[in-house]
This record gives sequence, C-alpha cells and structure tokens, in this order.
Amino acid sequence: MNKFIGSYIRFVIRMPKIMLFVLAVISLILFSGMFRLKFDQSIESFMPQGDPEYMLYQKVKAEFGDNDRFIIMAVSGKPIWSTKTLLKMDRLISDLEEFKEFDEQKELRRIHLLKQTLSSDIPTFSSLLAVFSYDPAYDRFLRRTISLSTLPSGLIPPEERKRILRSAGIFLKLKKRIYIDKIISPLTMEDISGNNDTLETYPLIDKDDEGRRIIPVTQAGIAKFKKRLLKNPAFRQGIYAVDPHTGRITDFCVIIKFTSIINRNPMVKEVRNIIASYPELHIIASGVPYGNYEFNEYMQRDLYENVPLVLLVMTIIFFLNFRSLRGVILPLTTLGLSTTWTMGLMGFLGIKITTVGITLPPLLIAVGSSYSIHILNQYYADFDLIRARGVRRGLFDAMSHISTTVILSGLTTFAAFMTLITSRVSAIEEWGVFSAIGVLFSVLIAITLIPAALELLPLTYPAGLLHDGKKKKKRVVDRVLVILAKGAVKHYKKVFAVTLIVIAISLAGALRMKVDTEFLHYFKPDDPMRINSKIIGDKFGGGWGFDIVIDSKHSGEVKTPEFLKTIEKIRKWLTAPGNEDLNVGRTDAFSDFIKRMNMAMNGDDPKYYRIPDSKADIVDYLEIFSGEDDNSDGRVDAFEPFVDADFSKINMLVRLTKKTKKRVGTSEIRRIIKKIDRHLDRVLPRGYTHEITGYPVAEVKLAYYVVSGQMWGLALSLGFVCLVIMLLFRRFAAGPLALIDMVVTIIINFGVMGWFGISLDAVTSIIAAITVGIGVDDTIHFLNSYRSIKTPEMSVSDAIEKTMYVSGKAILFTSLALVFGFVVLVTSNFLPVVLFALLIALTMVNTTIGSILLVPSAIRLTGIDLDRRK
Repeated sequence: MNKFIGSYIRFVIRMPKIMLFVLAVISLILFSGMFRLKFDQSIESFMPQGDPEYMLYQKVKAEFGDNDRFIIMAVSGKPIWSTKTLLKMDRLISDLEEFKEFDEQKELRRIHLLKQTLSSDIPTFSSLLAVFSYDPAYDRFLRRTISLSTLPSGLIPPEERKRILRSAGIFLKLKKRIYIDKIISPLTMEDISGNNDTLETYPLIDKDDEGRRIIPVTQAGIAKFKKRLLKNPAFRQGIYAVDPHTGRITDFCVIIKFTSIINRNPMVKEVRNIIASYPELHIIASGVPYGNYEFNEYMQRDLYENVPLVLLVMTIIFFLNFRSLRGVILPLTTLGLSTTWTMGLMGFLGIKITTVGITLPPLLIAVGSSYSIHILNQYYADFDLIRARGVRRGLFDAMSHISTTVILSGLTTFAAFMTLITSRVSAIEEWGVFSAIGVLFSVLIAITLIPAALELLPLTYPAGLLHDGKKKKKRVVDRVLVILAKGAVKHYKKVFAVTLIVIAISLAGALRMKVDTEFLHYFKPDDPMRINSKIIGDKFGGGWGFDIVIDSKHSGEVKTPEFLKTIEKIRKWLTAPGNEDLNVGRTDAFSDFIKRMNMAMNGDDPKYYRIPDSKADIVDYLEIFSGEDDNSDGRVDAFEPFVDADFSKINMLVRLTKKTKKRVGTSEIRRIIKKIDRHLDRVLPRGYTHEITGYPVAEVKLAYYVVSGQMWGLALSLGFVCLVIMLLFRRFAAGPLALIDMVVTIIINFGVMGWFGISLDAVTSIIAAITVGIGVDDTIHFLNSYRSIKTPEMSVSDAIEKTMYVSGKAILFTSLALVFGFVVLVTSNFLPVVLFALLIALTMVNTTIGSILLVPSAIRLTGIDLDRRK
C-alpha cells in the first residue's frame, strides 16, 4: 500500500497541472447533478418496501383508500354565519376542486386565451382578467399568480408575462395528475333523507342546473343550511367544531383526501397558495401531507443557510491554524469539491435528500477539513526538511507519510459509515452509503489537490506563525498540549478513575433513553405546525390517525346488527372518559351510515340514531339507498373507505390527538396500539380477526428499525475498526486500545440523551456511526505518530509527550473544525437536527479528549508495545 501511495503522490507532484485540470472537469460535471436534487420526507423514503407492516399498510390503502394522510383545515370568518363567509369558503373549495378532475379541452382553451391575451400589443392586468371574467376559478388563479408589483391598470412587463405563462404551465401539469380525490366540508357534504320507503342523499347546500352551489343570501336560507348541518350527529366534530362551553359552532372543517400519488408536495404548495389568497378567512391547516411539505421547505432552507455558515466557520478555523491565504483557500477548495462531488452524484442517481440526508453537507465539509488540516499541518511541520531537500523531493517525503495516515483514517471512516447499510431504514442506509462515498472523495481530493497546488506555489512559511521573522511562535494550543501530555503521563490513574465515574453516570442515563420517530416532533414546540396540530385535535379530534380493519370472514356479516353493535361498542370504548390515555379524538365507521339511515326512516328522530335490532331492516336500508357507485365495485362511493365489496369486513378510521400530558410519540403510540390490540382480542367474537395499520403504525415499526439498526451497525463498525487497527499495527492489543475513546464517547452520548430526555430518532441514530467513523481518525493519527516516534531507547512517557507535540496540534484543530462545523446546525428549523448538532459537538469534544488524553493514559498504564515488527 505504501508503494502505491508513494507512486500516486509522485505522479501528482510531477503532473500538478494535469491533476488539477482533471479535478476541475470532474467537479464541473458533478456540479450539474446538484440541480437535480430533490427532497423527500414521506414514510416511503424511510420504510423498507418489503416490510410486512408496510405491505399491510399499502394493502389497506389499496382497498379502502388513503384515509390517514390528509390535509385538514379549520375555517372560520367573522361572523361565521354570514353570506360573506360562506361565499368566501365556497370560492376556496371551488379553487381546490379544480384539481379533482381534468377537462383537457377546457384547459387548452384557457391556455390558448392566456397566450393570445399576453401576446397582444398592450396587455394589462385588467384586460387579462376581463378575458376570464366568465371563468371565476381561473380568474382567481391569475390573481394569485400575478406579481403584486403589477398594478391592475398598468401594462404587464415582458418578464412578468413569461412568469405568468410558466405558472399556467405548472397549474396545467398539476391538474393533469389529478391529486385530489375528495373534499369533505359542510358545503360539499351530503346527508341522508328517508321518504316513502326510499333512502337517498341530498346536499347540505343546494346546487343549480350547472352544478354550482347556491350559497344562501338571506337569514332564512342560512338558517335552513344550519338546520341541515346540525341534523346529522356524525357531522359534529366531523365537519364543524363546537365551543365546548357555549355550544356554538366556531369553525367549519375542510378535509382534502388525496389520490394514490406519493409525492404530494406540488399540490400542497398550491393548497398553501390558495389558502393565502383568502386573508378574510381564518384558516388553520394541518395533517401529514401539510407537515411533510413544511418539512421539505425547512430542509431546503437549512441546506441553503447552513452550508455557508459551515464554510465561514471553516474559514476562521483554517486561518487561526495556518495564518496564510493558501492555508485557507486550499482546504476550503478541497472540502467544497468533495461536497459537490457527493451531492452531485446523489442528484444524478436520483437519491432524494431526507431528514437524515440534510446533515450530509455539513458532515462532509467538517470531515474534509480534518484531512486537509492534517496534510497542511504536516507540510508546515516538515517545512525545514522540504526547503533543505528541495521542493519536489521534500514535498514527496512529507506528503507520502501523511497521505498514508490520511488514507488509513479515511478507509476506517468509510467502513464505519458503510456499516449503516445494515439498517432497514432506507434513508439511513442511503446516508451511510453516500457519507462513505463522500469520505473517499474527501481523501482523494485532499491528497491530490493540496500536494499539486503546493508544488506550483512558492515555498513560504506563514508570516503569522513567525516571531521576529525567524522563530516560530509558541501559541496557546502548544501550552494546552503541554498540560495534556503531563496529565496523560503523570496522572493517568486519576484520568481513568474519573472516566469510570463518568461511564457509571452515563450508563444510568442511557437506560432512560426513548425512541421517537414521529414526524410532528421534528418541529420545535413553538412551530406553527405543532400549534396548529393541537388546535385541529381539539376542534376535530385530530389531524392524523390509523385504521382498524375487522374481518368477520363471512360475506354479508357486516349487515348484521350483532356485528355493527360490536363495532359501536369498540368505538365507544376508544373514546370513553376512562381511556384518555388512548388519545383517540374521533372515530368514523360504516355503522354511522346505518345509524343515520335508521334515524331518517324514523322521522329524523335523534333517538333512532342507533343500530336497528333487525338484520332485515339493515338489509332493506341498503337496498333502497340510492347512493352512487361510480367505479361499479359493488359499494356505494361513500361506503368505500369503510367497508369491502363483500360486506365481510369494515375499516374503522381512528384519529389521534393529545388528551394527556404525555407527548404522543412513537413509544406512546406503540403502547396505545398494544392496548387496543389486547382489547380487540378480548371483545371480538370467535373467528373474527383484526389488523391495525396506518401511518402511526408504520412509524412505530420505523422506530424498531432505528433501534435495531443502531445496535447492529454500532457493533459492526466497532468490530471492523478494531480489526483494521490490529492489522495496521500488527498487535492484538492495539484494537481494543483504539476503541477506548470511542466506546466511552458513545456511552456518554447515550447517557446525555437519556438524562436530558433527547429521543433516539432517524437523525440522532447516526451519531454513533459518526463517532466511530470520525473518532477513529484522531486515534489513528496519534497511534501512528507514536509508533513512528517511539524508539527502543525512548521511554513511554517521553514518546507520549513528543507525539503530543507532533500530532496533538492537528488533532485539536481538526476537532475544533468538526465541533464548530456541526454547531452551526443549531440554527436548523428542526429540533432533532438542533439536538444532533449539539450532541455531535459534544461527541467531537469527547473523542478529542479521548484520543489525546485517554488513549495516551492507557498506553502509559499498560506500556503497550506498538513498535514496528519486521
């Protein structure tokens, strides 16, 4: 290996311009891939596609629809019972309904008219709107689109025309995909009436001959609508919210259910734009798709804001270390190229950036800085040697030695990160692969660009590191190293005593650590997403939930009163006053339809809002019910989310909200599901089966994968690093010695998480791998330098002190770069990323202390022999 590295370094130094040109060409190619990067926070980007829970989730969605991932809005106005509020709400819903169906001819006419108007000699805002005065929905789209700087009576500038056409094109593409499946609201809802042995549906808001809603304009009309709304008990907390103290209706509910398209972010973006165009209405939006969109927006903002901050921090660190222009530019270029190569490759391969992936750029920048600092530090340490032997020969000797160490460190870091491919969580697996690839890129670029550039640059020592132009300054870092060296040599027993006490405290904290992958908790407590979710939960029983599928195994069994009454008992138990710990805010089931039919056939008397005692009545109700069945699958369209075509099983929709002081995270959801599961085992008749699935259930399984992947990956990475160190130093004892600081750091990390209530999630779960991957770098540098310096005649104490002066400085500055490189992530919008940044910073401090205090103390305590064997 040494011969190969030496040959490569010699080639780089002999052909520096060619090597720099090659790096530039590759960088330009991969840079273009960065424009293809996309962001994804969906459960599909985390869960393995072959997981049984995930497959069940997909199966239930295919049969009953996607009922647990929807946008839910609380809409109100002042006053809520007014024609003005109802008209605004009607327009809001009409704008959303544009995406329920696609009329190609209608859309082509719109585009033709738009292009024709904008290409006229003097297109104005008013003339454009006049053209679409017959088309209110498109008129409102144009009003949302046109820049506020364009006055209604003024000309539309050429650039603004192009932007309008681009927006119209995006609008058309959104409509073509048909994102929205159904909109549930007081203005779109239908109720059931019973007359003359017929059951039929009727809209709460009447429609004209063209299908447009007739919004009441008189108090009598509004009163009629209100009476219809209040008639059906199922609508309470379903499509309207009531003040618990006064009993007055405070908000209307609008629920947007989506088709099977996975990436809903483009549609959610449009929904946000539509909501923003109705400032007269007070609208609170929540739900999983809405949260995922906000998540992606925050991730992009983090990426664009954090990378410049990290680079700024690195610039300061490089300047403090090297006090020269080349000492800043060369490392910055190295880490910039390595990050560009990695992210560009991800873009070309179609790998999306997830919550975990957002940490990649800061990681690569921090890790890349470590290799650059070690190489440049060696250059300045061997500066007199390079000047004495001549630039080419001296540079070759210095770079060959340090490049070997850097490559070995890089390979162990690569291996540590690659162990994450054992994780079943797709996002963590991808992070492991590309962080490992990024490390290889960092090493390759560092041992190529820096030696090539130094060969071309004049041989000069930084003036900032000189005293009186001759003598090298003794800086604060040198004094720190003296103190640490004395501590390791003279007080090594005390060092280990303190370490054991810290380990004991940390282990106690580690036992308190919990797992939580619930996406809502990724937002800070004061974030609007968290606040809105709580409001929606209080008003409508929750903005997300799961499905309980109960199968009788007999066709038509759902039509029996025994089955339906069993379902009603389960629903009552889920929301009973004594079961607040279940955090169930609302349930919806097929039995609601039967109860409403029974009430309708008995003069709308509320006391008949119950399951009838006779199966014949239920069968009759279903036979005379005149609901539509557009897809001809044997189920009325309104029944499809709740019952199968054979009427052998039902799907109960259960919404979650916070009812207790405990946060409804993954651990709590696991407990809730287990309690419901045990209850169903007890109360369901013999032969019935049940399955609980949905987004929260998938997140519980995801939490399991996070923990199992963490443990397995950690064991694998530690084992591999131990093996590499033993092979490198040809000593069995060298492996455990190198692991001391990493193991202690990981235990402290888990202890801090447990004591401070920091959950283990998809983001914080990769900290252990980073600890091993990066921590081993400093240990290898120290041990390799110690082995090179130690001679048979030299005492262990003297060798430790000399090693500290040679490699300790580089270790301190690389750790400083890593600490501050990650600390800037505290500006993130995500709570786990903020905690990740603080934990990584603490981890880097601990690994640094371990490599230059704990490891040398262990050498002093054991007197281990690391001399090279022939």
